[in-house]
Amino acid sequence: SVRGLRDTAIIALMLCTGIREAELCNVEAQDLRRKLGGELALHVREGKGCKERLVPYGDLDWVLVVLDRWRQVLVKVAKITKGPIFRGFYKGYKTARPGPLSVRAVEYIVGRYPVAIDGNSVRVTPHDLRRTYARLMYDAGMELVAIQQNLGHADIKTTLSYIGELEADKRRGRAVLSFDLSALEA
Repeated sequence: SVRGLRDTAIIALMLCTGIREAELCNVEAQDLRRKLGGELALHVREGKGCKERLVPYGDLDWVLVVLDRWRQVLVKVAKITKGPIFRGFYKGYKTARPGPLSVRAVEYIVGRYPVAIDGNSVRVTPHDLRRTYARLMYDAGMELVAIQQNLGHADIKTTLSYIGELEADKRRGRAVLSFDLSALEA
């Protein structure tokens, strides 16, 4: 459905870039395919504190296929060719509202798709998607400072709080030092 495709594009973009819901509301077509050091990146024109940044998609650039499909439907159904790509619709999903989605609307949309955690249905927030991005990137080996820059955090402590407590296998010492134990046998 039109609504389902829009919602899929919203959730996919938030999970693949870690952007805030307010940043998502302002995404326009020209923001989707910018370059950062030869990498395709999302341009966040006005993040928190009026800061601008680029978030490279890397191996998650499949999200652009989802976004392109959504934009095709937006043009076909609502005749929208410029401005914010995420909009609300009037009843029947045939006519798009003139402005961008509100932050509250994004919270409602994301919350409509609960996830199962330990057998329980849990309502998800846009900020949960942002924290999920941070943890998944960390677990995949992305440098902490790179995650901080992608999220637009001024302080690395905020990024660390998103990643959360690490299990013992992530915190265990690595074989970067060695000792000749035979030297103790004397």
